[in-house]
Amino acid sequence: MRATVRLIALLAMMSIALPAWAHGDHDARPLLRDAELGPYSVSLWQVYPNAGSVMTPLLIVMFDEGTPTAETALSVQLGSEEVDIVPSSTSPGAWETTTGLDTDDLITVTVAENGESWSTPTIMIPPPLTSMFPMRALIAISIFLATAVAWWIGGRTAQAWRRPITYRDVGLEG
Repeated sequence: MRATVRLIALLAMMSIALPAWAHGDHDARPLLRDAELGPYSVSLWQVYPNAGSVMTPLLIVMFDEGTPTAETALSVQLGSEEVDIVPSSTSPGAWETTTGLDTDDLITVTVAENGESWSTPTIMIPPPLTSMFPMRALIAISIFLATAVAWWIGGRTAQAWRRPITYRDVGLEG
């Protein structure tokens, strides 16, 4: 019985801990929100890919308002060169660069339609966010401590279940 309670506690803690561990460095951060480009409202996001092949963040261009038509052309300029973009695999209605962007790169996004074009102001890619704390170590320590506490509680609970109840425990003298 004791082993079963501990196993259940361990599995419960791991089911909670694994999503926290997986959270990692894959958060997106906004570079520009609600930029009016003609009939469209566009937001630019910087996101680190899940694959380890690209170490620099990708740029995601999201159409917040207005759905681009087949005649709508989108381009991303890195300095004076055009960057390849593809439909985003993670965000419907969005486009992402195929190569990473480095800190201090200058980018401009242009939307063209029916002979007219609209561009965002030139944006400099900011340095990556850093944390004051070693987050991976803190998450690992938190998981270990939570598991240890669950293990201890499971052991104490199993001991309480094994102890026989006497009349004195329930307030009856006999």
